[in-house]
Formats: sequence, structure tokens, C-alpha cells
Amino acid sequence: MHLTVIGTGYVGLVTAIGLADAGHEVTCVDLNKERMEQLKRGIAPITEQGIDEALEKNQSRLTFTTEYPVSDLYLVAVGTPERADGSCDLSAVEAVVRLIESISPGASVVLKSTVPPGTTERLSTEHPPLRFAMVPEFLREGTALADMRQPSRIVIGTRDALLAPRLEELLKTTDAPVVHVDPTTAELTKYAANSFLAVKISFINEIARLADQVGANVDDIAHGIGLDPRIGPAFLRAGAGYGGSCFPKDIKALTTLARTHDTHLHVIEAADRTNEAQLAYVLEKIRPERGMHVALLGLAFKPGTDDLRDAPALRLAERLQQLGVKVTGYDPAAKTLLDQKTTMAEAVAGADVAVIMTEWDDIKYVSPQLLQEHMQTPRLIDGRNCWQHLEAPGGVQYEGIGRPHHTFSNNPSN
Repeated sequence: MHLTVIGTGYVGLVTAIGLADAGHEVTCVDLNKERMEQLKRGIAPITEQGIDEALEKNQSRLTFTTEYPVSDLYLVAVGTPERADGSCDLSAVEAVVRLIESISPGASVVLKSTVPPGTTERLSTEHPPLRFAMVPEFLREGTALADMRQPSRIVIGTRDALLAPRLEELLKTTDAPVVHVDPTTAELTKYAANSFLAVKISFINEIARLADQVGANVDDIAHGIGLDPRIGPAFLRAGAGYGGSCFPKDIKALTTLARTHDTHLHVIEAADRTNEAQLAYVLEKIRPERGMHVALLGLAFKPGTDDLRDAPALRLAERLQQLGVKVTGYDPAAKTLLDQKTTMAEAVAGADVAVIMTEWDDIKYVSPQLLQEHMQTPRLIDGRNCWQHLEAPGGVQYEGIGRPHHTFSNNPSN
């Protein structure tokens, strides 16, 4: 099958490569000329596990262009950023649909962009020559290509009886269950999935704050409740809170939309407030003072990606700098405007506190000896509860989120 993917961000590029991997001919359209030239040379503009190899492997089935081609099937994966009032900016999606209608009237348009419930139905009414479907993506940054190849489920939202089986044939490359629904239900399914995961993260973060006060261990609590099959272990790691391009934006868009329908999503709104409070809680643990030096270990919002959108580390850095704190950073993939160092040793050199903000492998296993040798005060705040040297000596003062505090010495018996 030959198809066109519009937008080569995380969703668009991974979707295009995944479909090419399945044997389809894919034309990728993006107005960013520099990005298109880069992709033509086989260089991925994003950090994502396995994407460089897959891009090279599928070069013969991928075409990159800034011009919209005539096509009978378009997958739209352009940005839907947050407006100042929290609502979803659909201007890019709407502009793309207008262009498609002018170039290929009668084409099928599949929305992969996350859009508010009711958007696909509205566009279908406004652009009757086109056939519409909403197929939400459930890709996790860092493992997005694997998720494309082995999806947990495929949700197809359309009222077009001919388009639905065609999309199932295109997307069903494994035995993943396929859920056929109307477009509005598909749109809300995407928002509901992200909101539920955000609620789960905020829940365990609140339990972690209480665990700190009563002397319990949130890791053991998460394990204990995660064994219940009704709950499950995923997204029960306490930490500095969630970030990224999806959860914060989608929650605000959903709660804003709900209010326009005289509905309040109290649980989801509370999860958003808890997430803000969690970053403030990490700030309290640092006990910042003017003139202090804090090293942030990990800057991307999660490991396996260089994505800095709404990264908790950057929001924490901003608050620290407002308090007159010197901030240095380290990340193996992401690049920022911070005073960013190329090694952890350089980042923590002379620091009063180091804070783990992204659980990259090299950060999880940073040795106590490195911290003790290079820091002014070897004090580690583990904002991801991931450090792998809890039993090691080394003179490091350690504090996690909802974990018992430790002060290690050079005496292994202590």
C-alpha cells in the first residue's frame, strides 16, 4: 500500500518508519526543509531506540518531501500544542485538512494527532469530500518504534464502513486486539489512557510523601499493591512527577474541554495539582539557598529520548535559578541552554547537592565514589528512586522520594 504521512515529529516519523518496516511505500511530508534533508541522508532528527537502524533499512520505501503529493490515504501527525487557556490548538490540523481537500478531494484522512473529542466529526462535516478516521497513537517515547511494531491495541474510530477494514489491514501486523469505535470515542480513549496513567503516577507520589513522614518505604508499598492484578505494577514508581509532550498538555486540554461542557473532572484535575506539588516537594528536599550549587543528573523528561518538552528537570532548574542557585546539568542525549557538562564528574564538580531527574543507565549506576570525590558535599537527592548503590559505602548522604534516608560512610559495616 502507498500512503502519505504528514508531519515527521515523534509520532509521524515513527509511524512512517513502522509502516515502511511492514512493507508499505510511505511519503513523508514536512515543511521543515532542514529536517527533510537530514532524513534524506538517513539521519533521524530525534533520539529513539532503534530508529537510526530502521531508517537506514527502509530508505527505499520512504520518500521525504516538503510538497504535498496527490494520495488517496493521508495520516496526519502534526502538532496540537497547548493554548494559553489550556485548550488544544488545532490550527495545524485544520490547515492540513484544507490542503488535502484542495489536492485530493475524496481522499481518506486518518488523524494520528491527539485532538479533543468531537474534532473528527466536525472536520467530516466541514469537509464532506473527504473520508475521516481517528486512529490514536499509544507510543511511548524511548520505546516508540517497538510499540509501533508490537502495539498493545489498535483503536480505529470511523463511521466509514469501507475505510475501517482498510485501516485494520494496514495497521494490524500482529495479533494485537483491534477496537472499532466511532471517532469521538477514539479521541476520548486517547485522552482517558493518558489521564489514567497520570492519575496513577500522582497517586503513588502522594503515598510517597506520606511514606516520608511516617517512615515507610514506597518501593515496598508499590510492589505490594502492584501484585494485585486489578492495579498492576506499571507507573507506580514515585519520583519528581511526570512531564513530556503528552501528559501535561493532554490533561489540560481535556479538563478545559470538560469545563466547556459544564463538567468537572475532579480526579484528573487533582492529579495535575499533585504533579505540580511533587516538583515543589523535590525543591524542598534540596533546601535551596542563594549561592548553592545544584547539579541535575538527567534533563530529558524520560530516558531513551532527547525530548525536553515540559521536562521536570528544566522546571526545577528554573525555580532554583530564581532562588539564586547555581545549576549545572548532565544528560547523555538532550541539549539545553543550561550550564550543561559533557560528563557527570564535570556536572557535580563542587556541587552541594546532586539531583537525579532522569533514570538513564549511567546515572542510575553513578558510583558513590565519584560523588564523594567531586562534590563539595556528597549529597544525593534521588528524584526517580532509581539509584543502584543503596548498599554501597562511599560517604554519600542519600534521600529518595518516600524511601528511608541513608548516610553512607567509608566503613562497610555502617
